[in-house]
Amino acid sequence: MDSDRKLDFLGIKINILTKNGLVEKILEFALSGKRKTITYLNAHCVNVAFNDREYKKLLNLSDIIHADGMSIIWASLFLGRPLPERVNISDFSDKLFKKMIEKRINLYFLGSKEEVVRRAVENLRKKYRLISVVGFHHGYFTDLEEKEIIKEINGLRPNILIIGMSVPKQEKWIFKHLNELEVNLYWSAGSGMFDNLSGSVKDAPRWMAHIGLEWLHKLCQEPGRLWKRYLIGNFLFVHRVLEWKIKALLLGK
Repeated sequence: MDSDRKLDFLGIKINILTKNGLVEKILEFALSGKRKTITYLNAHCVNVAFNDREYKKLLNLSDIIHADGMSIIWASLFLGRPLPERVNISDFSDKLFKKMIEKRINLYFLGSKEEVVRRAVENLRKKYRLISVVGFHHGYFTDLEEKEIIKEINGLRPNILIIGMSVPKQEKWIFKHLNELEVNLYWSAGSGMFDNLSGSVKDAPRWMAHIGLEWLHKLCQEPGRLWKRYLIGNFLFVHRVLEWKIKALLLGK
């Protein structure tokens, strides 16, 4: 499968990609010597993109966008432009980190709270003893601290800068600093990756993830923060998919 191929999903150009395909792209970009960007798409991202034109533009400028949730897969089937499978970090992280060790790829983690990113890196180093994490920093920095972070990253020259902030903050930060940092790959992995690695939030059971109920598992863990995103956001997403389908039928597409 050609992982460079993209299809139009509600006005967003998403890659036709499998888990193995994304692993290959991450490794390729990490060693390419070029500034590449990878990000993800889920129902929440789509909702944000409908209200934030800059974010939508940056998504379409990204080198790779992968389908992060089952909602995207089901919607693509309904719209008649099926994507092959959900491509979520929890499904391929073990294979990816082992390959990174083999290829001596260096990582820098940027995002989340201080204790979360620190614990995430500690747990990663315990599980993968030879993994090369050259540095990390939390995502709640001032403008002055930002300059020092950029200086530090450029001094360490990681192959991959893994960014775990909220959508659309992480994508906007990447493109703002795209030409300032000496890294090969900017990977918007999301704060959820940092939470899972740190153990502060538990992964949904695989059966829940594969039937599209991962959102419910997350909602039960953080109802105060996530109720609006999921209870209202999921309804909005379904409405937007239906509206897109109706328009396509009316236009004969």
